[in-house]
Amino acid sequence: MKITVFAGTGDGRELCMYLASLGADVTASVTTEYGAELLNDSGAKVCCGRLDADGMRALIHSCDVVIDATHPYAAEASRNIIDACRAEQIEYIRAVRQEIKSENAVYVDSAAEAAEYLSTADGEVFVSTGSKELADFERIGSRVTARVLDAEPVRRMCSGMNIGKIIYKRPPFDLEENLEDMSGCSYLVTKDGGDTGGMPEKLRAAELLSMSVVVITRPESGRDGYTFDRVKKMFRSRLSPEEQCEK
Repeated sequence: MKITVFAGTGDGRELCMYLASLGADVTASVTTEYGAELLNDSGAKVCCGRLDADGMRALIHSCDVVIDATHPYAAEASRNIIDACRAEQIEYIRAVRQEIKSENAVYVDSAAEAAEYLSTADGEVFVSTGSKELADFERIGSRVTARVLDAEPVRRMCSGMNIGKIIYKRPPFDLEENLEDMSGCSYLVTKDGGDTGGMPEKLRAAELLSMSVVVITRPESGRDGYTFDRVKKMFRSRLSPEEQCEK
């Protein structure tokens, strides 16, 4: 069975490894070099780079199933993958991380709404939403400490931004790192990346530091789908014994 996985995250890599171990012919599509690094030794063929509509259709044309294992907030990518699958008449499966709800958090629909909410608040703000939304926080930039991926394209994007402090690091981040990076801030702004995205560690650090939490709500594409464990079980039963014995 030929399976294309749109991945680039740690759980996407784990899924690719699992499917390859069952004997599937796996191709993983990622947009960044960091995403490609995560797939080293996964057993999957890796396609690195952003694909337009034609490129995406060409990649999946000969496969049997497409699994969308992109980040929960990659709404545009999911829409493009769905459109390509419809055009090629290929089965589409969405794998999603389970959500983690915080009873005491304020939930907003976008980074811009988070910045608006915090514009009248007092205190330093720690932003861990990623570099794509960072420009929305320039309006309160002098009070912002942002942690973003340590990659050259991200450094270029953030260069010259009106942000008080930018920390360049690569995940995952444990509790101690979060405590160190978030120290001195009164607010945490984050996305719900689930267990794999380090959400529990961030929430725990915020609690220990007595910080208020603002969570950007997931888009619909990041909420609806199958858990990664469910997808694994699905393909364990789908792949024939012959395929599972090939590797």
